[in-house]
Amino acid sequence: AAAVLAAGALDFDGAVLLQIAGDGPVKLLVAEVKRDLTFRISVRLRDDADPAAVADDADMKALVNQSGRGRCALILDPKDRAPGQQPYQGVVALEGSTFAEAFEAYFRDSAQLDTKIKLAAGDDAAGGIMLQRMPTEGGKTPENYDPEGWNRIAMFADTVKTEELLTLAAGEVNRRLFWEESPLVTMEKVPAFSCRCSDEAVRAMLKNLGEEELRAIIASEGKIEVTCDFCGQTRTYDDVDVTELFKPVEKAEA
Repeated sequence: AAAVLAAGALDFDGAVLLQIAGDGPVKLLVAEVKRDLTFRISVRLRDDADPAAVADDADMKALVNQSGRGRCALILDPKDRAPGQQPYQGVVALEGSTFAEAFEAYFRDSAQLDTKIKLAAGDDAAGGIMLQRMPTEGGKTPENYDPEGWNRIAMFADTVKTEELLTLAAGEVNRRLFWEESPLVTMEKVPAFSCRCSDEAVRAMLKNLGEEELRAIIASEGKIEVTCDFCGQTRTYDDVDVTELFKPVEKAEA
């Protein structure tokens, strides 16, 4: 939910990736969101982690930041990134006991923006609110500036209930919380899961390993299995596939 909120606010032409790494049972969490708010998510557990031992109400510290050395990164990967160009990346230490507090700290420390985030998650739904106090243009204070506006709106956001975030449409939550402020809706998008893994991409990755390495894996395991970390789809390859993969390309006659 936090990654979708950030991508919606940035409206970045490319992919927005949120990465959280730490030393709890969750080793790495990656959420990737495109400009149209299609997203995919991957969670990697530590090799010795026991999912059954993780409490349902475990907080961020218990999940990924047990020693206080966890990190939060926001990566902007442009759609038209040139070869050799590196994506923009901002990294900060994980702060607070909740993911909402950690993301608020990220925007405060990395982007110098006051941010209020409320998050909720259930077995089959997630939701959230993100408010940001935007800087004035040209350093000038507008005539209609409300000095108490930010504190008042942040206070309204604090009244939202988990049930509301998980069951109500965004427009209804907006109306319930901020009706006194007459908010203007400028954009509506519907988030949806979408994974861009493909057989073509997997075959390209396998080819980079080399034919000898692939033959050795098949000799040992009987087949090659590649599972996408995001959607969980497993693709299987055998000797015939490897032969096809490294078959010389026939040149067309002139």
